[in-house]
Amino acid sequence: MMPHNQIWRWNSETIWQKYCGFLDLNQQEFSQIQRELLLDEIATVHNSPLGRRLLRGKQPQSVDEFRRVVKLTKYGDYLPDLEDGNDASLPEPAYHWVHTTGAKAEYKHIPYTRRGYDVVADNVMAAFILSSANKKGEVNIGPGDRVLYNTPPRPFLSGMLTFEMADRFGFPGVLDPWEAEGMEFKERIQKGFRRGLGTGVDILVSMSSILVKIGEEFADHQKKSSFSREMLHPAAISRLGAAYLKRKLLRRDLLPKDLWSPKAILAWGIDAPFFKSQVEHYWGKTPFQFYSCTEGGVMALQGWNKKGMTLVPYSNFFEFIPEEESIRSWDDAEYCPTTLLMDELEEGKRYEIVITHFHGMPLMRYRVGHLIRVLSLEDPETGVKLPQIEFEARCDDRIDLAGFTRMDEKTFWEALTDAQVGCSDWIVRKEPTGDKPKLHLYGEFKGELNEKEITRVIHQALKDKDPFYNDLEQMLGIFPLKVTRLSEGTFDRYYDAQLRKGLPLTERRPSRLNATNDSVAELLHLSDAKAAPVRQLGDLSKVEPVGAGSARVS
Repeated sequence: MMPHNQIWRWNSETIWQKYCGFLDLNQQEFSQIQRELLLDEIATVHNSPLGRRLLRGKQPQSVDEFRRVVKLTKYGDYLPDLEDGNDASLPEPAYHWVHTTGAKAEYKHIPYTRRGYDVVADNVMAAFILSSANKKGEVNIGPGDRVLYNTPPRPFLSGMLTFEMADRFGFPGVLDPWEAEGMEFKERIQKGFRRGLGTGVDILVSMSSILVKIGEEFADHQKKSSFSREMLHPAAISRLGAAYLKRKLLRRDLLPKDLWSPKAILAWGIDAPFFKSQVEHYWGKTPFQFYSCTEGGVMALQGWNKKGMTLVPYSNFFEFIPEEESIRSWDDAEYCPTTLLMDELEEGKRYEIVITHFHGMPLMRYRVGHLIRVLSLEDPETGVKLPQIEFEARCDDRIDLAGFTRMDEKTFWEALTDAQVGCSDWIVRKEPTGDKPKLHLYGEFKGELNEKEITRVIHQALKDKDPFYNDLEQMLGIFPLKVTRLSEGTFDRYYDAQLRKGLPLTERRPSRLNATNDSVAELLHLSDAKAAPVRQLGDLSKVEPVGAGSARVS
């Protein structure tokens, strides 16, 4: 590990090449790096108890042999080896154990070696550089830049990396990571923004939904919130005064961009593309998106043009299951799907991503459960010669309707965006109603449309978005959508109720798709309850702690 004072002695060209040089690779060079790191990984792990089991006692000498020998795996294939922080069967001792939630809100525990953790931190540094750049080779960040980290606490991976970015690269938090560690998640976000009034904010790292939530409630909270010590800081008073003057001159509500002008905003989550324009409106900056998860670390980054994402070759070996093969295998547990390599991908198609760890870490041919779409095979605008992707959906978070269509979270986000019904938060699930499926959407909506009108508009948007959904009505005469309008603040109250029960962060909002009966019953109860008092700036219960998706934290 190199200390930040040595890193920042380099010139911009050297810094860019070290952390962002992968964007200059072509397909052949990318594949060669992947092959060499994979063979090194096999040599590292094959003598460990876990490695011998996964490799079936063999030491493959090529990529093709590796793919023949090792079966596709899921988290259950690594138990009990990854339970209780057990290092005994691992290829290398764990430097950090991190966790995320899996099915039924059960935790998945992932060990990171020192080498693996360093590479993930390097990839985060690449994200910082690219998020603030306007052209190739430009490095607009430096040690001492103040970062507002809206990340969950350790041992979530993003919480671990908050400390790494501060210590290793010299990016202190607006809130010191050690101070923020003991705060409840919402409290941390509220206090961070209040303190940022005095310190300023150079870089924002946050889920998109948090930034939009702050923007929506900003003016109201500014009117009603009491003064805090941070707001009495001379710099805060000056910042607030200038912002209120700007608001008056422009004759509009106060917006976050009136107070802060960050160099970069780093955002993640499956909803990030749909919140992009809202983040730009409230914060005055196009958010930079990246694709990450606890199991795979930071796997893909946008370029400086903030469009498609490029896979990073240094943490994982990548394989891809075509969508139709993926669907068949999730329906039939006995079916073994085929996989493709990067040079076999096709533009416009969707694939389930499969990863094999490098650097002595344990996962081999592991199904993360994510679908990605290939937007293009290269990016002429930036000169990147590698496929451009986006994260589309979770393979296991989809709703099957009469065998005609499998609705995923992204489809709903797109339909709600197109419908323009002012939906601020929502869940959807399939509910049995006689012999026909019912798609029941529970949401908070702004405006005066009633449930019948909202249902009609969203139904049409879903038909326009998904031809298979359209077939339900055209061919079967099924009108599957039902909408229940929840009162304003219902999801906020749900979060607070789960917090009072002592539930962990990942269980403080209902699942976006197919929430449980208990969760729906509580939402309906809270919808009729008296609204809670307005809180200070940053009442952020509408958060989706994710690696890349809803209801999970990475």
